[in-house]
Amino acid sequence: MTGIYTVQLRRGPRRLPVIILQTSVRSVTAMAGKSYSKFSNHTPIPQGPHVVGCTDIMVGRTREGTLMRLYYPSKDMDLMNQADKWTPWFLGDEYTRGLASFIAPSIPSLFSMLFNWQMRYVAIPALWDTAMAEKKFPVVVFSHGLSANRSIYSTVCTELASHGFVVAAVEHRDRSACATFTLSEEGEKEYILFKPTPVDVKEYNLRNEQIKIRVEESIRALDVLEKINNGTVKNDLLSDFDLKQLCGRLDLAQPIMTGHSFGGVTALSTLAKDKRFRLGMALDPWMFPIKDEMDSVCPAVTQPLICISTEAFQSDANLRAMSKLTTESTVFVTIKGTVHQNQCDTPFLVGHIGRVFAGASSPLDPQTAMDINNRLMLNFIAMHLGGKLELQNKYEIFLENWQGSIVYGLYGNRKYKLNSKL
Repeated sequence: MTGIYTVQLRRGPRRLPVIILQTSVRSVTAMAGKSYSKFSNHTPIPQGPHVVGCTDIMVGRTREGTLMRLYYPSKDMDLMNQADKWTPWFLGDEYTRGLASFIAPSIPSLFSMLFNWQMRYVAIPALWDTAMAEKKFPVVVFSHGLSANRSIYSTVCTELASHGFVVAAVEHRDRSACATFTLSEEGEKEYILFKPTPVDVKEYNLRNEQIKIRVEESIRALDVLEKINNGTVKNDLLSDFDLKQLCGRLDLAQPIMTGHSFGGVTALSTLAKDKRFRLGMALDPWMFPIKDEMDSVCPAVTQPLICISTEAFQSDANLRAMSKLTTESTVFVTIKGTVHQNQCDTPFLVGHIGRVFAGASSPLDPQTAMDINNRLMLNFIAMHLGGKLELQNKYEIFLENWQGSIVYGLYGNRKYKLNSKL
């Protein structure tokens, strides 16, 4: 990932707040050195053997339907010389407004203006609507965190896809996403914005209600993948991507469930309820939404599971809750020197000052933190899915080189604590 793009520093007008005065801008640059003006920044280049494709799929236009971003191995062999076809990271003004109501409720208009200005030309290094590779690939369902969306975990999802997985990043409609949408009978988008906790409602009651919806949406995402594999559904979104090309090409023998934060505990709760998911990966699971149900949910997670934690996020209460997971089938890992947002795209979208403002500044370099996180995930999958021994051997060597930053077991000796907005 490093060395592919150049880094430039820009300074905005003095009248703007300091959070955007030092913004990292990565040129989308081909190996031959040609730059494309369509995008001014991009998330890290995935390192697997496949060029990644990307498309959005909606099956069912109402809240009871499914909206997800699909990352998949593509037929293409050249990523860098097709940067004009990369996927836009920015999803629209409505998403920014929802995010502003969570991150900056006192200055939502100013935050929205700055965020739109900075993120509108960010790209995901995945080719939009390109054809899928002609092979059968295992599937992963990904659940996003609080106030997030289907785009903000692109670094994790593209990395998995580049190694031969079809990743369905669900966008939840329980009002925990910064925004999402349904479609009217006329095909117009009807937006559902993030719901702040009402003053007369306990947060636990809201989050517990939402996680029940999230679990059903995650299960429904796997149902949709099965229907896509059978060729029995159509995409309700206008798209040049033909879903029929996925017919018979999804390996559904061992589906994987994963997610981050609110999505991490969604993954655990989904594993407990639907045993079609054969493997689980929880990134910094936020256990609070099931705090009164842990004694029933945690023991029900019997599938092989890895919980990858960042050092600064875990509270004592969260660690106690995670300890209720079945130790015979669960691996606990902490990446030292990391914060909660090291497991999403945020550190790659803003400069140093922006990372401080967003709670995404970490002692460990963000690229290294993401590399370790992704290789822990890939190595865990390789241990439990057949035919991945080469992948396992490759990343075990990488992880050995960074063993000083990796602690196995529940790790509570945090040297610092930082709040995160996600």
